[in-house]
Amino acid sequence: MSWRALAYKDLHDASRSRTLWLLVALLIVVFGGYTVGHGYLGEETFPAFVAGLAGVVGVFLPVLSLLIGYKSVVHERTSGSLHLTLSFPHSRSDLVVGTLVGRSLVLLAPTLLALALAGVGGVVLYGTEGTVAYPLFLAASALYGLAFVGVAVGLSLSTTADRWITFGALGGYLLLVQLWDNLHSLTLLVLHRFEFAVLTDIPDWALLFRLIKPSESYYRLLRAGFDVSLAGRYVGDVPVYVGWWMALVILVGWIAVPLAVGYRRFRAADL
Repeated sequence: MSWRALAYKDLHDASRSRTLWLLVALLIVVFGGYTVGHGYLGEETFPAFVAGLAGVVGVFLPVLSLLIGYKSVVHERTSGSLHLTLSFPHSRSDLVVGTLVGRSLVLLAPTLLALALAGVGGVVLYGTEGTVAYPLFLAASALYGLAFVGVAVGLSLSTTADRWITFGALGGYLLLVQLWDNLHSLTLLVLHRFEFAVLTDIPDWALLFRLIKPSESYYRLLRAGFDVSLAGRYVGDVPVYVGWWMALVILVGWIAVPLAVGYRRFRAADL
């Protein structure tokens, strides 16, 4: 299929870039540094190490995903090389799929390598208890990173204005990683007319609203294999629609929906 050729080209070009190798080195330094430093920061057990590493991934991986994907298509459009690419037997949908696959591989190869090395270091330093679930951590981390690749590529498809794409990537990170909890709390306070200051007994629908945040879904998935308390506010009886499977659906949705919206604009655009 033609999207495979485009994905291979994207991956081949990236493999020749020093940026990718700097990314590999940066990931190894960040995750390796936390592996060594966890003994000074938290309980010296493997599950506690994974919980701490998940917190690092939750903040750090979205930045890398957005940087890798947010100019993936717009650069070709503004440089004129997209006309040459589409002059071959490639459709616009092939370009979208190939770009998504290529950028995903560029992100996942160094990320999973660095996390695997961190896991080996965690076993050596903190024991083997809970290591059987480490593949779940790798899979959830990969899906979490792909969610932001989907957002970035969808954004790159939607416009040719560099300024708006940059603002969109920055705003997306701030909203989805840093500010979503504040928006969640403010919404509840407004709807309940500021009747309480501490949100402890929140309605069922608000749990789903909170779960829409990608990192919240990521942490929710990790609770299936580790005692990761980062998800919060999911104790006791909870509605069936905020189970781990919904976290999986939401992360897949963060890949698919931005791509669908971006592709709709890209398909109708005059290149």
